[in-house]
Amino acid sequence: MTAEVDRSQDRDTCRKLISLGYARFNRVRLYGQEMKLVSDPFPEEGGIVVEVVSTNESASRRVKLPLSILQMAASKRIA
Repeated sequence: MTAEVDRSQDRDTCRKLISLGYARFNRVRLYGQEMKLVSDPFPEEGGIVVEVVSTNESASRRVKLPLSILQMAASKRIA
């Protein structure tokens, strides 16, 4: 039962992140690098991640979103 509640909260957080601009095809700055998002945020073991391509790389990789971004999304409401 607890796992279902956690997944529901993760889905809500992912929707909020998308509304804040962390959506597929957008460009963001994470960990000091400009990155193009190639996926919408999704829950993964230990956090919420996105698939990205850095400007100096050709292959995509998964990046865990920083806690500060997740906290910002948690404090916002979906319009």
